[in-house]
Amino acid sequence: MAFQAPIGTKEERAAGIIWPGGWTDATPYLTPYAIGIHTGADLNLNLPGGWDKDAHSPVYAMGDGIVTYAQRYPNPNVWGNIVVVDHGIVDGKPLFSRYAHVENIFVHVGNLVRMGEQVASVGNGFGLFAYHLHFDISYTKILKEKPGNWPAPKSNPNAELVRQQYLDPKAFLMRQHVIQGGTSSNNVITSGGIEPSPGAMTWYVIIPTGMRVCKDHGIAAGQVGVLPYGTKLFLLKEGGVQDGYRWGHITGGEYDGCWLAIGKQDRSETYVSTNQPQ
Repeated sequence: MAFQAPIGTKEERAAGIIWPGGWTDATPYLTPYAIGIHTGADLNLNLPGGWDKDAHSPVYAMGDGIVTYAQRYPNPNVWGNIVVVDHGIVDGKPLFSRYAHVENIFVHVGNLVRMGEQVASVGNGFGLFAYHLHFDISYTKILKEKPGNWPAPKSNPNAELVRQQYLDPKAFLMRQHVIQGGTSSNNVITSGGIEPSPGAMTWYVIIPTGMRVCKDHGIAAGQVGVLPYGTKLFLLKEGGVQDGYRWGHITGGEYDGCWLAIGKQDRSETYVSTNQPQ
């Protein structure tokens, strides 16, 4: 699965710029400050001519997933609105992203979202803070169970508690981002030693952000890899519909027997083509 920054222009995000444009992180990961140890990033856009240039800016899902929380948090003096997205199993662990203090929530619990889809706008926690986006990433299920989790408050500023549950979001995005690129003769997944089954058709990945490869057909299935734009692969016939997507069964190469979403169920979007992209 590919991931990108939750803020910035489409071009900046697609290029893998962390953090895009004039956006800065006012409170980086593990920073001790007034309310404890910070779990992620506080993203601000303060340009010449005034502060709060980020007010009402779009907030985008950092990757594909399922929305597990999208509402005002019950404690009125802490978070304001929170959106949490479940990205399934990544690198063998659950992965969740949280977008807090936001306004104008565009999604609901249970919605499937794609990377780069707007989920909310930058808010100020109903007047609690200056406008900014609190953005963090957990590699546990804590945000599904407790969307307002804050492991190291001022009363117990233990950075190790944060490390046990959260990742440095900047480092993660820089490591995971799949940069948009052209086709390559090296992007052929039939090079893994297993030949494709007879009758399989040749396809190419045509979505610029790349496609995640799963163990089974379903958003929640464990991820085993990512196929960049232009990758050549062989698919058996369509493997049915799950989670609003049509799924294809890969044959041959290192991902033999795995699955990927080939398009939306209503055919409004298609992610692979029999025509090689130029």
